[in-house]
Amino acid sequence: MTGINKLNDKELEHVAGGALTEDEALAKALEHAQLKRDQLDFVKKMEMDYERGRKVWEITFYQGGLEYEYDIDAENGKVLKFEKDWD
Repeated sequence: MTGINKLNDKELEHVAGGALTEDEALAKALEHAQLKRDQLDFVKKMEMDYERGRKVWEITFYQGGLEYEYDIDAENGKVLKFEKDWD
């Protein structure tokens, strides 16, 4: 058996679930952070990944010197991971 391969975006489109769009996932993260999109300095990363049997949006954004990192379940919008730290 060879090493574990990370699925690419095209392959992820065919995995069950994943109803949230990129904008919807960002909206869930912003709701959790109690921020609005126009308050952000910038969004660094928004990408789909596949973790522990589910599609996950990985999101990183900055606001007021803070870095916010989120993993959002792409099927139900649940916040799976959240970190906030001074940049």
